[in-house]
Amino acid sequence: MPKVGYFLVKGHWKSAVKNTVVVFYSFVVISLSYSQFTFASPVTLATSDLSPFSSQYDLSKGYVNEIISQVFDELNLPVEFEYFPHARAVMLAEKGSVNGVFPVHENERTTSEFYLSAAIPAGTSGYLIRSDFKGEFALTKDAASLLKRNELKGVGYLRGTRLPSVIADDKYFSFYPGISASSLLDLLDKKRIDVVFIDKYSVKEALVNERPNLIGKLVFIPKLEESNTFHLAFSKQFPESTHMLKRFDLALKKLMQNGFLTKTLEKYGVYDKAIESENALIIGAPDINAIVHAKEFLEKYDSALSQLNIQWRIMDETVLRRRLLGDFSVNENSFDLVLIGNYGIPIWAKRNTLVPFNQHPADYDIDDIIPAAIQANRVDEQLYGLPFVAETTLTFFRKDLIENANLTMPTALTYKDLISLAESIHSPEKEVYGIGLRTRVGWGQNMALVSTMANTYGATWLDEKMHPQLNKKEWFDAVTTYVHLVRRFGPDDKDDLGWQENQRLFADGKLGFFVDASSLGGALFDERFSRVAPHIGVTYAPIGVQRKGAQWFWSWNFAVPKLSRYTEEAQQLAHWLTSKHFISEVKKARGEYAAPSGTRHSTYTPAYQEALPYAIFEYQALKALTSDTTEQSMVGKQFVPIPEFTAIGYAVGAQINDIIAGKKTVKSALENAQNQTQIILERAGYFSNHN
Repeated sequence: MPKVGYFLVKGHWKSAVKNTVVVFYSFVVISLSYSQFTFASPVTLATSDLSPFSSQYDLSKGYVNEIISQVFDELNLPVEFEYFPHARAVMLAEKGSVNGVFPVHENERTTSEFYLSAAIPAGTSGYLIRSDFKGEFALTKDAASLLKRNELKGVGYLRGTRLPSVIADDKYFSFYPGISASSLLDLLDKKRIDVVFIDKYSVKEALVNERPNLIGKLVFIPKLEESNTFHLAFSKQFPESTHMLKRFDLALKKLMQNGFLTKTLEKYGVYDKAIESENALIIGAPDINAIVHAKEFLEKYDSALSQLNIQWRIMDETVLRRRLLGDFSVNENSFDLVLIGNYGIPIWAKRNTLVPFNQHPADYDIDDIIPAAIQANRVDEQLYGLPFVAETTLTFFRKDLIENANLTMPTALTYKDLISLAESIHSPEKEVYGIGLRTRVGWGQNMALVSTMANTYGATWLDEKMHPQLNKKEWFDAVTTYVHLVRRFGPDDKDDLGWQENQRLFADGKLGFFVDASSLGGALFDERFSRVAPHIGVTYAPIGVQRKGAQWFWSWNFAVPKLSRYTEEAQQLAHWLTSKHFISEVKKARGEYAAPSGTRHSTYTPAYQEALPYAIFEYQALKALTSDTTEQSMVGKQFVPIPEFTAIGYAVGAQINDIIAGKKTVKSALENAQNQTQIILERAGYFSNHN
């Protein structure tokens, strides 16, 4: 019997993805070697939104959720997660209203009412201050001497956590418990307090998603970070708590031994510093196809840079963006070389955080780079990134399904055409769905597609005075079309599909149409990956009411942070990985499909175009993008090039995902999106309520 997964979110059941599910059975028998007992109902655990550790809204942000879910799955035991403010979650567990609470910090004020599980890594906590604070620093282990006591207005911390004794026992300090990381950031910004003791990952997430106006204005004090751990706290009111604790810890130990725990942490961008090699050049990169091929090539074949000790940190692109922006937000750096999108290049270059590429090897041939790709990396006439892979939007479709239905593909595909075609070939009873579109929440996930749909329907993100335009008819029409396609003709579990899931579904023959990045075509036409490679057709992105804006432009570019430990070596590696020679060598070693695409004219040889029928569409679409269209400022396109857009895109993406999940109407979701965007921009100082 298949398992059915749900989350209990504010009283509503919501479909969820594997490993983050609540598994329901009426009766479950747990049997381990030394004991046996039966439960007639699921274990109920209270938790709270504490990104990136636990989240009810974005399953890609909750690694503790995922680990704990997997532990209970190992035990074949059903479990429910219920979300509350953290202090209330702890109180409910203390009273026995729920069986336990997580994530509980190592330094949290736990009472005698709990049994704590074995440790789950939680990163570090430290002392956050304003970057312009004028107090005197004492970079020693004596946290009490961080600042002159007569200048210190107060110390903030999350309510329910315990401050280090060196601060907590000092009578000179005033203490301010906050209910959330964002509330503490507000107090710090308003100078109500001068220092916050807080978990580093939590505060970075809060800056990126909730307070982007403070990005770059805060800093962690170096050398004063404290490692800590998370735990699942079982309530002693739960009769089987001691038995459950033993079983939980055994299953957690198994996940540690088989590598699941490490893989899960790394998927969320949480790496164990103890395994770092001091002389390794650390690369931060998204888990895109071209990076996988590049990594395997460098590890298998000799090259000019084979002698480098390279440590790859490859993670989900949404996670990578948050980690990069989180580092930048508090003036830190985790990487020597990063693959960064064309959204981030101008923002971080203008903030003086990247090293420019002022010189190139003699055989680099920079004129061979497609104009849109090179222009996306220029800021004030300087080059701050080298394009590794670039893409636009294409429509992939099954020619055999179209022919079998006696249909004809139009010369210029419109979204109206797409609805009709998807309906004609939609056969869920045969596991063939009309279309696959991105629905996973994120400015680079569902909003990458929705933004371009809005463009082609004539919509813009902002007007010339930076006021949001999300409540306009053009947005309503675009989102209505998007929702209709997804809900009517999309696959099951349609509210949490990223490009990878849709690419896999299409390659397995389960989608008729797939509108997404042109760079995905290489894998789709690779018969080792795709069952339907011989049957794939390609055309340009669909049109709404105008051709302008129908396709996005995105590039992943190698850039070197100013805080890189190996600037020269990182730039050498960036030049090699983006060179004509590297592309040629990858083609020879791994096949035409494995070459990084979209960046160089020389990539699109006759052999390449013959091997990859989509290539000519991609090449022509990229060449049609003039340099000025890749730098549209505030009034449309796939993103708005301001630091606050990550928070805006996430907030709007969450609202639109609520429509897909059936929780909101298009009108109410866009009104909410309009209001949230207005608040973010007002807080950032782009305008006031009076203009």
